[in-house]
Amino acid sequence: MPGTDIDNGRYVMRRRVDAEPKVVEERVRAALGEEGFGVLTEIDVAATLRSKLGVDTPSYVILGACKPTYAHRALELEPELGALLPCNVVVRAHPDGGSEVIAIDPNVMLGLASAPELADLAQVVAEELRATLERVG
Repeated sequence: MPGTDIDNGRYVMRRRVDAEPKVVEERVRAALGEEGFGVLTEIDVAATLRSKLGVDTPSYVILGACKPTYAHRALELEPELGALLPCNVVVRAHPDGGSEVIAIDPNVMLGLASAPELADLAQVVAEELRATLERVG
C-alpha cells in the first residue's frame, strides 16, 4: 500500500508507511542504496532501552546514512562538520499503526555550517533523501 505524502517538519522530512517497521527498514536500506548511500551506523533504540533500562518501547531504529563523495566534499569545506554526520534516518513504529520514516533535512543541518558552498550540497542531499522516502512507500 502507498504511504502518505512526505511532510516537512522544522528539521526533518517524514512519511508514514502502511507496513511493519522491519519491512519498512529493509525498504529504507534498499532505497538508500539505490541513491548511493551506505548505512554506517545502526542504533536499535528499542533494544537498547530494553537492555539498559528494562523498558519496552515500540520499534525505533536509527540508521546513519552516508554518501562518501558528499561527506568528503563537506569535510573538505568545513572539517568540524563531522559532528553533524552521518545523515540520520529513523524507522519507527507509528502509534496509529504501520511505520514512520523520518530523515534529517540536510538544508537545516548544513545550515548550521559557515561555508556557503555547503548550501548547494545540502540541497542535493535533501533531494536524494526525499527520493529515498518516496521509494519506501
